[in-house]
Formats: sequence, C-alpha cells, structure tokens
Amino acid sequence: MRASALLIGFMMLAVGGQAAAEEGLEVEPVIGGGPMRCYDYRGTVVRTLKTTDLGDVGRASIIARMPIISLDADRLRVLPPTLQVFFFMHECAHHVLAHVRNPTLDSEREADCWATNYGRWAGLFSRMDVVGWGAYIARSNGSRFGHLPGPERHAYVLDCFDRPESEPFAASLSVKRPTLQR
Repeated sequence: MRASALLIGFMMLAVGGQAAAEEGLEVEPVIGGGPMRCYDYRGTVVRTLKTTDLGDVGRASIIARMPIISLDADRLRVLPPTLQVFFFMHECAHHVLAHVRNPTLDSEREADCWATNYGRWAGLFSRMDVVGWGAYIARSNGSRFGHLPGPERHAYVLDCFDRPESEPFAASLSVKRPTLQR
C-alpha cells in the first residue's frame, strides 16, 4: 500500500504534477540544520524523500528516470548535524559518480571519500567533526554492498579528509566554493 502511494507520487512528479511535491519529494531538503542540494552526473537535480523503516540511514536510487535520495528521518534524528550532512553527501556521491547506473566493488568507499572531500572543500564540516563521528560509525558492522566495518570505515573517512589532493569533482571544474549560512 505505502509502496503504491510512493510510486504514484514519483510518477506524478515525473510528468510535472504538483501532487508529487506534496508526497514529500524535496529539491532542497534541510539536512543537519541547513538546506542541501544534489545534482547527478548529468546535471539533473536529485530529489530527496524523507521516510522511515528504510533499513539504513540513506539510499540512492533511480525511479521512473528520476534520481532520488531516500533518507530515514528516524535514523538521521539521532546523529550529529555534520554526520547527517555526511550521509546525505554520501548518497549524493552515488548519483554524482554514476554508481546508481554502474555500481562497482569500490562504490561505497568512493562515495565515502567523495562525501568527505566535498564536505571539507565546502566547509560543511571540520576534521574535529569527522573525528567525533567515530562513536556513531563504529556501531556499524559494514555491509555486503561494500561498506567497511565501523572502525575501518571511520579510519578510511578520516584518511580521505586528510588527503588534500583528493578534491571533489566540483573543485576540478573551478566551481566557486559555496558559502553556508547557518
């Protein structure tokens, strides 16, 4: 039932219907206290759906040719704001790096590193923030999809933050560094 209503909402948005916006698809969701936006590898805006019982913090997908980030609002709520931003950017990275079309064995690590580097580059979080995520990330057992086990994942994310040569794609295009207002 819920899946049917969601599919109808997605289809209505795909044909330009206003009702889909009322179903909860957002172009600029508030994540970690600030507005966020994501564009995929084609430059198409990625819409965000906040839901519950997702089974994970977030998930990147394409439904009816529309790029979607689904976020579990209950799981996000208990995380620090900067970690919420990281998880949103991780899912965004799957769209930016085209993992939703062509996943690889390294997709999860690539998304972690891209999200970390983008967050550093954009000033969304600091090294101290990343260090502070350890207690939250450590609880994860990893996944069969390629997420590293918690302590390894945290060390990997911190290593990505510390490598200045690994700037995100936007930096290589000379995109102006964003300024945040919080």
